[in-house]
This record gives sequence, structure tokens and C-alpha cells, in this order.
Amino acid sequence: MARIPYPDPDDMTPENRDFLSALPQLNISRMLAGSPSLLIPLTRVFSAYLNDGVLDEKLRETAILRVGQLCNCEYEIIHHKRVARLIEMDPEKVEAILRGSPLDKFSEKERLVLRFVDEQVLNGGASAETFAAAEQQLSTAELIELSTVIGVYTMVSQICLSFGIEMEDTPIADTGIRDMKRSIDSLS
Repeated sequence: MARIPYPDPDDMTPENRDFLSALPQLNISRMLAGSPSLLIPLTRVFSAYLNDGVLDEKLRETAILRVGQLCNCEYEIIHHKRVARLIEMDPEKVEAILRGSPLDKFSEKERLVLRFVDEQVLNGGASAETFAAAEQQLSTAELIELSTVIGVYTMVSQICLSFGIEMEDTPIADTGIRDMKRSIDSLS
């Protein structure tokens, strides 16, 4: 059970209430709606890399799953295991990420992304050596996006853990990613 009640939609601004009702019904979104100034801007950030990002979706999910594992955030792990399944990530790789197993099944680029995640989460940033290697494998936009994804999911994991956000009673049917984009686009 969450440590504080999820905000009552009747107490929200009409814009936030309508926006929240159009989103996939995730408890993280419901909790973020408790901050009238953050719900829409944070959702725009999430949608930017989930829907319009340049980073390969499997590399993105590799990073998100590793952040969830490092932060011990079951909520994010469960949701992003579902996303990984829907985008057809290799289930053995997903389990290796979550168990911290040897990375012999991963490509050089995937191992580099995992190392980048590990260093950013555990050390606050990638080492000069890891950054230089990543710069050889990823474009500037991909590097910025990867670092942003790591930072955002570290923050989301911290929110989930601090507020005790639990899994939804009714799981969403798909990834929810396109639904998020439709909600953002409707604001324009």
C-alpha cells in the first residue's frame, strides 16, 4: 500500500484530471498527479524518449531494466519486463540483466550500455574510459538520451520506493507507450 493516498481526481486541476484520465492507468502516474506542476512536464519527458527517441528501443529497455535491478525497484522491473517481452527482447538477456549474470550473451554495445548504466547509477556518472567507449558506439543524441533515461528511471525508482507505489490491480494491456504519446499530442 502506498505511504500516502493517491490524489483524488476531484482535487486536481481540470487539465491534470483530463490528462491523467487519458494516460495508461499506472500508479506512478497517479502519484505524480499529486504535484500539479510536475505531472504533464514529466510525462512529456517520458514520452520524448519512449516515443520519439533515437536510442534503439532494446538498448533503452536494457538500460531501464538494469536501473530497476540496481535500485531494487520491483514496480519498474515488472513493467519493463512486459515492455521487453512486447518488443521481443531475448528473455535470456532480460533475466541476465535482472540477475546480474555474466554478460557473454550480450553484444559489445549492449555490454557497454550496461557498464554505462552501472557507473552512472553507482558512481554518479560514467568514467572517462566508459564515456570514450560509448562515444565510439553511440551518437551524441543517443548518449544524451541514454544518460537521461538512466537518470529518469533512477528518479522514478526512488519515487516508487519512497512512496511505496504498488502494482496496479489491473495491468495495462500493452506497453502504454503509444497511449502516452497520444495524451501528450492532445495538449498541442
